[in-house]
Amino acid sequence: MIDELKSKINRIRHFYRQNKIMPTYDELCYIFGFKSKNAAFRLVGKLVAKGFVEKMDKGRLKPGPNLLGMPIFSSVQAGLPTAEEETVLDHVDLNDYLISKPEKTVMINVRGDSMIDAGIHEGDKVIVECGSQIQLGNIVVAIVDGNYTVKYFDQTPEGKIVLQPGNPKYEPIIPREELQIFGKVIGVIRKM
Repeated sequence: MIDELKSKINRIRHFYRQNKIMPTYDELCYIFGFKSKNAAFRLVGKLVAKGFVEKMDKGRLKPGPNLLGMPIFSSVQAGLPTAEEETVLDHVDLNDYLISKPEKTVMINVRGDSMIDAGIHEGDKVIVECGSQIQLGNIVVAIVDGNYTVKYFDQTPEGKIVLQPGNPKYEPIIPREELQIFGKVIGVIRKM
């Protein structure tokens, strides 16, 4: 894709993220300094063909799958290096990829290191689906005696619910009074 078109796509993406709505043809003319709407129509035609924009009824535009998604390249070798061609296979929106029930899903910042062996570190964000079916072994965000924690959901041989840490420095938690499952951890996000 030529750099000029990439630049236009980035400006449209920025407009959409700021305004939560796609620009109109008049706004496209203003943003890019087009003298006529024909230039905006030609640009939209290119963007539709490449999956960055879709047309709705009455000429309104909506984001296409490639506008907000991240490009997925073919692959990268984790073993011995191999020659790979930089081919974009598709685009993926991380919200669509990670979240199947957006109305029941939240993101929570992690403090502490009690789940480090589960791959959950201080400063990570856990994606939590509320109201999900919980099974033994799931990682959950629980409210124990009024305090929130992230742990493995488990039970003792006697059948009592226990919240297991993912770090041997910490003891399991057996709720004394109140235990409420806030939700199941379905993903972890970490900046490298």
